[in-house]
Amino acid sequence: MVPKFKSTLFLSLCLAGVPLSAGDRSNATAQDASEVTTEAVSFSLKRGEVLQIIASDNREDGRQARLDYYAKVLPLAQAEGYRRLAQLNVRESVISDTQPDAFSFFAWPDEAAEKRFSQNPEWPAYKATRPEGWDELSIYTAKLTEDLSLTFSPDKYYTVVVAWPDAETGADYTRYLEGIEPAVTRAGGRFIAKIYNPRFEAHASPDEAPGQLTFVEWDSLDGFRKVQKMPEYLAHRDYFASGLDRFEFHWMELARF
Repeated sequence: MVPKFKSTLFLSLCLAGVPLSAGDRSNATAQDASEVTTEAVSFSLKRGEVLQIIASDNREDGRQARLDYYAKVLPLAQAEGYRRLAQLNVRESVISDTQPDAFSFFAWPDEAAEKRFSQNPEWPAYKATRPEGWDELSIYTAKLTEDLSLTFSPDKYYTVVVAWPDAETGADYTRYLEGIEPAVTRAGGRFIAKIYNPRFEAHASPDEAPGQLTFVEWDSLDGFRKVQKMPEYLAHRDYFASGLDRFEFHWMELARF
């Protein structure tokens, strides 16, 4: 289990360790049979649709098991309106107990469709085969409370912080994010999505749902390092430490196959 990071010094050192140029694992893909992507990818979802974000850590010897899983599961899911939206490949997992290859975005038309799929009598047996294809599948699911439109560009970089806020002082994390936003903007960054209180499932990690996933788009790989030198960050970084029990931090880019 990821340790609880209640030391301000430790949190600051963790954040300071984000490299100027994130490592490149961009050849790793979560979907073995995905289409080639060279242009920007955009999607729009309406309030009430269900967004599902899957962080997948592929088993080295699991390719055939993954293909078999897709062949059985995707037709059942697609019959209920399930669709694949986009994929961000992980360049580097800066702070994480797992090493996902990608964060992939999917959607259900509504919660009823998701429920019908989960009640398919064939689903439990197929779900049980996940460990044969993946070392881990971390699945974050949230019913949208407002419309969401996202565009992922091949000339941009992306970070996601998966955060477990402190039960008593979690509001400090919101204060941190709001406080550093002007610095993020000046450094060529943009907050593009915040997913709150998703349902969570995984087969190899503690089944403890995070409170928030925060996605930021960056013009360059040194964007966050620039933020760390700015007065807004220096004034608010202690709220990051006091507001969280633990977190994960990943650098990503649009999948190119």
